[in-house]
Amino acid sequence: TFFPSKSTPFLTYETLIGSKGNRVAADVVAYDVSAPLKTRKVVSKLSGEIPAIRMKKKMTEMDLNTYNIMKAQAKPEQKALLDLIFGDVDSCVDGVNARLEWMVFQALSKGLITLSKTTNSGGVITEADINFGLPSQTIGNKQVASVVWTAAVTTTKPITDIETVMTAAGTLGIKPRYMIMNRSKWLEFRASDEVKDFVAPYALYGGTRKKRSPNLKVANEALAAESLPTLIIIDTRVAYEDINHNITNVDPWLNSNDRFVTFLEDLKCGDMLYGPIAEETNPPKQVLQAKKGPILISKWSDVDPVAEYTKGELNAFISWPTIDRVMSLDTEHVTTWNA
Repeated sequence: TFFPSKSTPFLTYETLIGSKGNRVAADVVAYDVSAPLKTRKVVSKLSGEIPAIRMKKKMTEMDLNTYNIMKAQAKPEQKALLDLIFGDVDSCVDGVNARLEWMVFQALSKGLITLSKTTNSGGVITEADINFGLPSQTIGNKQVASVVWTAAVTTTKPITDIETVMTAAGTLGIKPRYMIMNRSKWLEFRASDEVKDFVAPYALYGGTRKKRSPNLKVANEALAAESLPTLIIIDTRVAYEDINHNITNVDPWLNSNDRFVTFLEDLKCGDMLYGPIAEETNPPKQVLQAKKGPILISKWSDVDPVAEYTKGELNAFISWPTIDRVMSLDTEHVTTWNA
């Protein structure tokens, strides 16, 4: 939805930021007068290499024997469970997609991606954040809360903060139509007394109006009535597996602290660029290959000892040319936006 897949013949990317601003009006002039010269939109350029995203699964000799025995003895309704346990192809496809999802929500939540020992233990560790170029707090794209949202519900001001963001956006010529937050931030939003008062005219429960925390439908009806953005909740989980094969489930929107609400003009922000894969264009003889969308699945075996491997692979990264038209609210700071 946010960054649909787009093929590129290269393993590098170049994103022009600021090339999709508001329309500049032409001038009304007299006849026989030269057309006024207008400047090009100010464009900054972000470039880099498209990284490889890979994972593999191994079935040992013991795994293969166990699978074959269980499959031969399994009842029809149990075969689906076997496929779930030993479904290495599906696991590799899901694993690549999970990393794409993680990258998208990390980028959307704070405009940065950080590859660390925690988030990418088996791969590249970046020395610095991968920064997509969200304009600074001085320019106005980054805003802070009047009261941190984790404070007492009697004091928080989510609606005031949203209106502040919209005012700043209007000054920049930006018209956000959506605001995105994760579930924990939504729970803070709906618990606020200011929000309860805001939605009260629209909160009809069982035929009577009650002052209570709204559901998403009621909240969006109230927001729409005041020409404020539609609220979208990101509620998903991605698992990290470290080099010792310990698995941790995480919220991909969550950062070191749960802080950010992102305001977008359109849900489509850019593209997920995917490039050529060397193994696909130069396939080894011993490998069987198949594609699931742009994801390449490879299968091969070892002989001594017997083992079967399944690998999922994709060369992909985010291109976000509209990031200069994004507004970000840091709900846990009142002076300085800080990712």
